[in-house]
Amino acid sequence: MTLAFGYVRASTLDEVKQGSNERQKEEILRYAQSKGYYIEFFEDKAKSGKNTLRPEFERMLKSLDRKPKLIIVSKIDRFARSLSDLLKTLEFLDQNGIGFVSVNDSGIDTTTPNGRLLLQILGAFAEFERNMINTRTRAGREQALNKGIKFGRPSLKTKNGSFIDRRKVIELRQKGLSARAISKTIGCSITPVLRIIREEYGSA
Repeated sequence: MTLAFGYVRASTLDEVKQGSNERQKEEILRYAQSKGYYIEFFEDKAKSGKNTLRPEFERMLKSLDRKPKLIIVSKIDRFARSLSDLLKTLEFLDQNGIGFVSVNDSGIDTTTPNGRLLLQILGAFAEFERNMINTRTRAGREQALNKGIKFGRPSLKTKNGSFIDRRKVIELRQKGLSARAISKTIGCSITPVLRIIREEYGSA
């Protein structure tokens, strides 16, 4: 029989106790048997979709050299943390000649032309979303700049509110004064003095 991998995941211990993983396995197994696949399961317990530490998921990806025909899941949200995460993983599978099927998500089957088309559409939406976010970020930044809001590190000031003379700090440092002595001379905390020295010399 042809090998396929089945991936199941429960986000919480309560889901595990309520039999979520077992139900996922049953759904995957029914599909695999109907298609003539021998299924090997990889199971993460109490791992949320946002959790980057999914040991069984990682072990499954590292086992792809065994050349399973496809990976089967019960639903997409058991498999990927986000749309971009899903598309990246599916592209990786495709590069390795491995298909992907989500049993309960109609049309998500990369072994069919319609399934591949749907993924291309999802990819286009993901790209559109990224562009919209970038556009809103740029617009917000421009609006803030027009209102006089400055970005980057705040200016270094002394305790009485006057700006620290960077050249004075460097001059005193060249005369052999320590960072603490310079801060007392200028009348500021030692932190901005250390920063200026690091930026100028690479170390304090």
